[in-house]
Amino acid sequence: MLCVSDVGLLSKADEQRVTLQASLDMTAAFDCVDHLLLLMPLQWKFGLEKMALEWMTSFLIGRTQQVAYIGQLSLILPVLYGVPQGSVLGPLLFMLFTTELHDVVTKHGVTLHQYADDCQVYASTPVPDVQLAIDRLSRCMADVVTGLMEEAFDLIRATLRSCGWARSSVLTE
Repeated sequence: MLCVSDVGLLSKADEQRVTLQASLDMTAAFDCVDHLLLLMPLQWKFGLEKMALEWMTSFLIGRTQQVAYIGQLSLILPVLYGVPQGSVLGPLLFMLFTTELHDVVTKHGVTLHQYADDCQVYASTPVPDVQLAIDRLSRCMADVVTGLMEEAFDLIRATLRSCGWARSSVLTE
């Protein structure tokens, strides 16, 4: 959760400014990231190639899980989704996967505070301008939802095309 000192909320209040915050619930997204959809932007957007990309692939692909409950073990099943938690790379991979979020927030002149799936967007404004800041933050949140959905659909389209599963007449740009 956002810490008061992280964004200088106390100093903003001392300056007679109001700080508005919108929290994004990205918890489920952390568990639902498709490994292949995560690897593609690492190559396309961030330029990972050869050894680095192979290393990331081996980190994500081929994981399994098993549950122990009251002395009984479940079947060993493959883990096809989610960023491995408890690792140093987990939060970094998730933030790389959600870079579009930072771009959208910055465009609206508000600030993003993010650590892995814990995301808050905030704006600080003088008291007389509160309604303008509310409108700006609302537009930002609407664009965040739209932008993240569009990026997800673009990645899905690219995956389908690369796998030969899509007909060009079905998927449009």
